[in-house]
Amino acid sequence: MVLNEEKVQEMRVNLINLRGRAEGLLELESAKFLIKTPQSLNSLHLFPYHGNYVKLPSLEYRILHENGVVQPKKVAFVGSGPMPLTSFIMAIHHMKFTHFDNFDVDEAANGVARQLVVSDAELEKRMKFETCDMVDVKEKLSEYDCIFLAALVGLNKDEKLKILSHLRKYMKEGGILLVWSANGTRAFPYPVVEEHDLVGFELLSVFHPANDVINSVILVHKPVFRSIIAL
Repeated sequence: MVLNEEKVQEMRVNLINLRGRAEGLLELESAKFLIKTPQSLNSLHLFPYHGNYVKLPSLEYRILHENGVVQPKKVAFVGSGPMPLTSFIMAIHHMKFTHFDNFDVDEAANGVARQLVVSDAELEKRMKFETCDMVDVKEKLSEYDCIFLAALVGLNKDEKLKILSHLRKYMKEGGILLVWSANGTRAFPYPVVEEHDLVGFELLSVFHPANDVINSVILVHKPVFRSIIAL
């Protein structure tokens, strides 16, 4: 049977939505399990994809460091979910003095994530969880030196472009945006962000992994506009 392009795209959209639900459930059940263990954050390695989550933040931090972002004062993670491993690993191993605000539309997911952080008093002081749709967050976005946008935030192109446009409008000039995407065959079950989708941003770096890490990393920043004063 030969599938036409329209049918393939329909299958891909269904797969992206299914993957989003499946990953959310996996993270939720894993987080609920870890909450029952003493010192929950010391047991993160029990999560099935923990190895990939260690590799990806290390890669992201290297890319950020190479582009002048070393120890940002405050960062936001959009689409953190019940098991915000990237935030945890960044905060514990790389950005040890940075404040993290994690945004998700699901209060149940945030509630579980808060319970995980309770086991670490120092981290709890630096990590907050907010339940909201990101397009409702406006002036607050100007507080962040760096914003992370998870791959499954905006499951179709229109939603993704709407979120990117909103972030560009309200984040501060010079602020950094790190976007998860995918490339090649890895892109079939993920929404893809192309360079031309990042209207109004300046491209800093693009990285497509060749190992078992799935997500590509795109780093951009919002330009600083300087007014020209006539002499």
